[in-house]
Amino acid sequence: MKSLFKIVGAASLLCAPQAWSAELYLNTFLGTNPLKDLEVELDGRSIGRTDAQGAVVGQLEKGAHTLRIIEKEKKVTLTEYQFELAEGESADLSLTFTDFEKPPAASIDKYDPGQQGQGAPGVLQGYVLDGDNAPIAGATLRLQPSDITGTTDSNGSFQIEVPRGRYDLAVEKQGYDTARSSGLRIVSGVGLSANITLMAAQAVAADASTAGVEEIVVVGSYKASAKPIDIKRNSVAVTDAISVEELLKAGDSDVAASLKRVVGVSIQGGRFAVVRGLAGRYVSTTLNDDMLSSTDPYRRDVELDLFPADILSGIEIQKSFTADMPGDTTGGIIKIGTKGLPDEYINTLSANVGGTTGTTGEKMASYHGGDRDWFGYDDGTRKLPRSVLQQTRGGTRSSFTTAESAALAAKLPNEYNPLLREAAPDFGLSYALGNSFDADIGRIGAYGTVAYDRGVESRQDARRDTIIDPVRTEYDRDIFRTAVDGYFVAGIEASGGWKLYSKTTLLRETEDTTAVEAGIDVDDSTDPNNPINIANVMLEFRERQYAAEQLQASIPLFDDHNLALRMGVSQTSSETPDRRSYSYQGTTFIASSFERLYADLKEDAVDLGLDYTIPLQLTDDVKTVVKFGGLFNDRDRENGLVRLGVRAASYAILDDDPEALLTQQAFQNGSFVLRGLSLGTDTYFAGQRTKAGYVTTETSFGEAVTIVAGVRQDNFKTSLSFPNSTTAPDTELTSNELLPSLGAIYRLGDDWQFRAGYARTVSRPSITELAPSIFYDDRGRQFTGCTVQTVGGLVPCSPSDIDNFDLRAEYYLNRQDSISLALFHKEIDSPLERGYVRGSGSATNAFTFRNAESATVSGIELDGQLSWLLNVDHSVTAGANVSYIDSEIKLDAEGADLEGRSKRDLQGQSPWLANARLGYEHFPTQQTVTLTANYFDDRIDVTGRAPLAPVYEMGRVILNLTYEKEFANRSKVGVKLRNLLNDDIRFEQNGQVIERWKIGVNGELSYTYKF
Repeated sequence: MKSLFKIVGAASLLCAPQAWSAELYLNTFLGTNPLKDLEVELDGRSIGRTDAQGAVVGQLEKGAHTLRIIEKEKKVTLTEYQFELAEGESADLSLTFTDFEKPPAASIDKYDPGQQGQGAPGVLQGYVLDGDNAPIAGATLRLQPSDITGTTDSNGSFQIEVPRGRYDLAVEKQGYDTARSSGLRIVSGVGLSANITLMAAQAVAADASTAGVEEIVVVGSYKASAKPIDIKRNSVAVTDAISVEELLKAGDSDVAASLKRVVGVSIQGGRFAVVRGLAGRYVSTTLNDDMLSSTDPYRRDVELDLFPADILSGIEIQKSFTADMPGDTTGGIIKIGTKGLPDEYINTLSANVGGTTGTTGEKMASYHGGDRDWFGYDDGTRKLPRSVLQQTRGGTRSSFTTAESAALAAKLPNEYNPLLREAAPDFGLSYALGNSFDADIGRIGAYGTVAYDRGVESRQDARRDTIIDPVRTEYDRDIFRTAVDGYFVAGIEASGGWKLYSKTTLLRETEDTTAVEAGIDVDDSTDPNNPINIANVMLEFRERQYAAEQLQASIPLFDDHNLALRMGVSQTSSETPDRRSYSYQGTTFIASSFERLYADLKEDAVDLGLDYTIPLQLTDDVKTVVKFGGLFNDRDRENGLVRLGVRAASYAILDDDPEALLTQQAFQNGSFVLRGLSLGTDTYFAGQRTKAGYVTTETSFGEAVTIVAGVRQDNFKTSLSFPNSTTAPDTELTSNELLPSLGAIYRLGDDWQFRAGYARTVSRPSITELAPSIFYDDRGRQFTGCTVQTVGGLVPCSPSDIDNFDLRAEYYLNRQDSISLALFHKEIDSPLERGYVRGSGSATNAFTFRNAESATVSGIELDGQLSWLLNVDHSVTAGANVSYIDSEIKLDAEGADLEGRSKRDLQGQSPWLANARLGYEHFPTQQTVTLTANYFDDRIDVTGRAPLAPVYEMGRVILNLTYEKEFANRSKVGVKLRNLLNDDIRFEQNGQVIERWKIGVNGELSYTYKF
């Protein structure tokens, strides 16, 4: 049949002239929406008004040109733009207004009109429907003269990245007449929406009344941008997403701060994620699809506060397992993406200054450090001399002569006393530069950013009143933080469809901590009227760093196959050089409490990945996408831990500060003798290797049903050795699992979507949980690896198998707003949990890890967002989510005996989690205000030893407010207020507050200038 076309307000998009004359093609936008009816003058002559798509076309000559945009009613010039073209060049120009008080953002692409496919791509998207307006899945779209093709999904929708140019479009589906259109114009960085109707071939012959049906309807253009709601809707699994725009509007500075706003997610300690009540070993994290290592030597989960917002492209949280994900994706997988190639020239300088009530301008606890502490690097002041390392045998040698001790002590700085130091305002500075341009091969671009931040944190009004080893104390714990970050990406997006990116990341954060505690020891006081005064001091300088180089490639093969390749090398490190700690009873120095600790962890990783995708049309109504691939991950960890102490002679003077006591003379006369405190298992070498292969299918039956099935084979091996130990055996864990996943998606019309899924996952012990060694966490609590002596003998840790069940209903009101309700249930066999070790004396308060009998986790999540456009000037957005999670772990006989209970909640799981967000935007003046609230319920921090109850971190509300304003000179100012309620951070046991502190209200003023 003869194709008929209806063009809605966009004749210039489809009916552009075929002659390759030099011309200007202009698109104008307010935000992401086209601006129509603007008068446009080029070199003093009118070239017309922008159409419904915000577009207008004018003829050009070489040389300099001036473009004027005029508001038609008031005849006010909104902006002028000057540019220059060489002989034979044409130009695509996009002007994006945020308000009309400042110049718009301009993006111009110059090209030879005789060559097709140059430059950054635009986007063609829309729906393919039949004569009854039902979606057609598996329709093929072909753009000529290129070899670009696309296929509709089960909703009949399509989205194709297309290089700039004019194209002839053909839409084909077996059993339907082909729809065609010529002269379709794609513009760089601009989206074009089109709805396409295909008529059944037999219906055309049988019913002449269909002859007037329009086959291709262009319904509008838009400024292309990715949206979290699209990721949520189009994912084959239960997925939530956060865009960079949402992250910045909420005032979040890093991944950890942002994740707590996702339904069912909370954050522990400001850096570790708990997803659906599961923490640590149940949560995986990737950076650009490469597995991340933790910078904490004693935990498996990643410290998410290390990843700043200024390098991110977005965050996805996939909560249900699919076979192409890591096998330990039980609670969820956190997918962190970094920025790609810029769409336009970027040259920005940003600065921020801020402070915290009760901290900034106050005297903070500190000590004499190194000359480069301000930059986040130790200058060698704290470094353990090699000769000390060798002569103490890595800290394991416990006996020295007086002469040997004095010689070694002379090489260590005598700096122990805390001092007071004024907290300066927080300060940050960042710079970003990037651009992309057209070449014969395609689009080439690069982007880089560097940032420096320095700030102070303090625990204010901090108190402890413990039940175990009872003490009543007040303390200061002040931290001077420094962050230095760098990121660079370069790549090619070829006109032939293949892509290649190189991404380099360096993230570094230093915490310079001083903790001073003073009070009374209730337990050791024999006379209640004359309690024993105690004091504890700790000085610590911890350096965390993540460095990575990642290569990513996407290669189209044959007609519609795709091969994705990735390779990454990374190094994660955590170094604590010369942490000093000691205690006093009254005025007496406790020599046995004195410790100098040198910790150095480095983990080198290699990641290789391959994914191959094949779309297949099985029948007219059934299509499938087959995806298979593999992963290889190899990690080598070296953890060095040296602990040194002193032994006091009977004649040693102990009533003074440590700098006065631990002098060179005191070591020479034998008052104090250096001794090694390290265990043979404190230092270890570890290797961890994962090899995995998978296959998945995504099969659509007609328009409404999609089945996603897959299976993954995981081969996992961990090995440990202890170079300083003659007794600890090498430890090894091998794990092989076949992990199936099955999901179904049912779509009811355009608005409703229902998901159901089942999957089996695995959870494995981490390196330190597996090691038969003793270590201490950041709160001074002693832990022992899980291969320990129990009543029944040595019991090693083992992996846990988990069955996962998911349901979610999603209702989409429009392209921005949605409401979803999710249910989940997990059954965990032999869950590995932190518990008490069997022992006496101080060992009764030590922890270990053991497999319990079983555990279940169930929950419900409700999430929604609504937005309103109040005339053309105002926008209001409201969002909220709430989740209820119930868990139960059944302890094994050993754990039940030590805890005095047979079951309890999982550690770290809050029954209730909630978030709320209210945003307002005024378009003419480009001002935004966002108020966010986050709540987490009481959760177990540490399980209790019988007869005591567990220690709970008590729930609280965190309220933040942000404001942002852009100005006509392309600058931007922002204000952030965090923790407005300043609730107490409290820990309770048996109904008693055993520890509490405040952190103050934080404020920040930022300024950004775009050159």
